Amino acid sequence: MYIALHVFNLDIKKAIQGFKDSTNIHSTASGKASYWQGTVELFKNNWLVCVQIIALSFLPIPFLYHLSVILTSASVGVILAIGQKAGMNIYEAFFLGILPHSVLELSVFIFSALYARKINSLILGNIANLFRKSKKTLPSFWRQLKDTFIVFVIFITPGIFIAALIEGYITRFLFDR
Repeated sequence: MYIALHVFNLDIKKAIQGFKDSTNIHSTASGKASYWQGTVELFKNNWLVCVQIIALSFLPIPFLYHLSVILTSASVGVILAIGQKAGMNIYEAFFLGILPHSVLELSVFIFSALYARKINSLILGNIANLFRKSKKTLPSFWRQLKDTFIVFVIFITPGIFIAALIEGYITRFLFDR
């Protein structure tokens, strides 16, 4: 991605301004209300990404549910490349802006993908059993859905909320200082 930015000589300053204008995180509200509003928006977005990962597992296409994890991970490199092109200190951007929340956020996305893989494998196994002479015994699909729901409520949702709190408060506080 970094090479593409140089090859196509993108106007980074315009891209950054467009990004700032389009994001809802830096609202016109000030103080704690602004931080809380940003945290809620981050939580909703990341929670929907986890729901999307699980929802994509219902399509009988292996590894499609990994797309969100891959794109989120790749976006870190894109953001750093744009920041470097704009003259920002990329070490400061990485250690203050990305690292504090992204470790937990990406871990939760990967955890969601793990449970999505279990659902997808069961669906693919059931489809394969339709064409087999000797059927393989598979775990209960409904039991896996129940387990995924429990994990989503007990681990994934709080993990995303903690990551959103870190990104909404700590990361913004570090950059606003």
